[in-house]
Amino acid sequence: MENERELVDQRLGQWVASMQEFRLPDWDSLPQLELYMDQVIVLLKRYLGPLSWGGEEKAITASIINNYVRLKVMPPPVKKRYGRVHLACLIIICILKQNLSISNIQRMLPEDHSEEAVRRLYNDFVEQYHLVSGKFVHHMQDRNAPLIESGSPITSAAIISNLFQGLTEYLLQPPQEREPGKKSE
Repeated sequence: MENERELVDQRLGQWVASMQEFRLPDWDSLPQLELYMDQVIVLLKRYLGPLSWGGEEKAITASIINNYVRLKVMPPPVKKRYGRVHLACLIIICILKQNLSISNIQRMLPEDHSEEAVRRLYNDFVEQYHLVSGKFVHHMQDRNAPLIESGSPITSAAIISNLFQGLTEYLLQPPQEREPGKKSE
């Protein structure tokens, strides 16, 4: 049991170190050229690779991207090419789809998919991501007031994930459906 706890603590330390180094690209760092699907997939894997943990890697594929376009979660490519707006939408989608449904993610993205609206949202998302993840990582390191105080860090992390997912889904509901514990129909 002691060895298991040491292994979890070691892995937690590795995760914290990795998250301290991770940075999402800002809008100006996204390529200005338009890219083909294969190039987009390679770039997304490079940008988001550090966030892929464990054996259940949720790969981004051409068919998944095509589904996002078909569902109007993101705009269609122009002559089979994808620009900054597409990359920004895909980065946000890929990060959030780990915990949210596509319909909830769609509520967070601009309906018109204009470059200016997506740029503003993306810049805010990147800023918020770094701010919140920085505070979360700092809190995980704080031995005086750790977020996970006792028991299994794995169980605690799963519970925290569930609580934040529930909060996000609740906040995305239309006001008339925001009664805690009430399932929307």
